[in-house]
Amino acid sequence: MKFLSAVLLAIATVISATEQCPSCPAIIPLFRSYVLTDHFYTEAPSEVISAGNEGYSPEGIGAGIFPTQITSSTPLFRLFKNAVVDHAYTTSTDEVVALEAEGYVLERTPGFVYTTQICNSVPLYGLFLVSMNDHFLTTSTSERASAIAEGYTDQGIVAYVPAPGVIVQGNSC
Repeated sequence: MKFLSAVLLAIATVISATEQCPSCPAIIPLFRSYVLTDHFYTEAPSEVISAGNEGYSPEGIGAGIFPTQITSSTPLFRLFKNAVVDHAYTTSTDEVVALEAEGYVLERTPGFVYTTQICNSVPLYGLFLVSMNDHFLTTSTSERASAIAEGYTDQGIVAYVPAPGVIVQGNSC
């Protein structure tokens, strides 16, 4: 009887997770650029070009995000503090308020991300280097480990995003 209950629970969990997943969500790239002490993420190719004119080097696609809100997603907020040239990223409105109290300005919402690991998503890790005032995001566990070894503080999982390689610009079906 315990085995049957476990099987039924597993099936119900899979069905529940599948029901939460949109059948064909649009996924766009979240581009990553870097200059001296600032990691910069944007969904807009024009911002990548503008950042390049300001000395940022493009580093490719940092993650996939959703251009519009879908089931189980939340906004990814981007803030900027000019005094230290740092962009910060969060899904927490409380953290937005806290960062604004530190002098950050809410710039925009590049897109939407999951708050829990569903639909074959992967963690988007947040890290912060106090000495350089640099917020850094990555989906790579090895890159995360390297950043921690270099002195970044692990801020945990910021969000969950589509698995790398699932799609770039367009629909997954």
